[in-house]
Amino acid sequence: MIKRPPIDWKDLQNQVSDVLSKSGLASETNKAVKTVRGSVNIDVYAEDNTTQPTTTYLCECKHWRENVTKTIVHAFRTVVLDYGANWGFIISSSGFQSGAYEAAEKSPIRLLTWDEFQELFVDRWIQNYLTSRLNIADPLIEYTEPINSRIFRKAGKLNVDKQNRFKELCEKYYKLGFLAISFLVSPARARENLPLRNNLLNNGDYGLPDDLIDATYLQDFVDIYCRYAIEAIVEFDLVFGERA
Repeated sequence: MIKRPPIDWKDLQNQVSDVLSKSGLASETNKAVKTVRGSVNIDVYAEDNTTQPTTTYLCECKHWRENVTKTIVHAFRTVVLDYGANWGFIISSSGFQSGAYEAAEKSPIRLLTWDEFQELFVDRWIQNYLTSRLNIADPLIEYTEPINSRIFRKAGKLNVDKQNRFKELCEKYYKLGFLAISFLVSPARARENLPLRNNLLNNGDYGLPDDLIDATYLQDFVDIYCRYAIEAIVEFDLVFGERA
């Protein structure tokens, strides 16, 4: 999944908005919208401007201990229809009563758990956010490519100590650079292969940091990867005295 489970109602609301934003939608929390019956406050409002006409989403976030009832669904269904939104999502941390699903039938209302909501947008999140974040590793990929004549020519002009340091860094960070290449070439692998430890040879020498290969959620994985990639690039830059 993309993110860790929310810890409270505000976190659920903010995380829903964040997932939508990073999936390429314009999203905001606590938005007042005008319906035919008056103004209503919406937990998360989002527009997908990549579609013509624009697709509008209204989201109700429920971080409750009990399951959401049909009464809540009926009320939200009225708001969605009165506003004219394309979709209305009720995202519940606990789930829904059986009557709630009946109340949502034949309507634009979708009843979603936190995981189900993420599943709807995970592919878009990967394409819009993960790939753009991993582009930060472009210099690392260049530095660690086994055959990169431009980099090797510059490395050949360094003194012996720096040439040796360059070789050490290439060996140290080769797998980190290759990991970015593999996910940029096939972004879907990110959702299929986490945590990485489960998909690596069990020889105890993975050549990657433990917190990276143990990351279960995509957001954690991206944040951890980018931190290590930036640190590695800085080390290479110091060898060359600039960005090679």
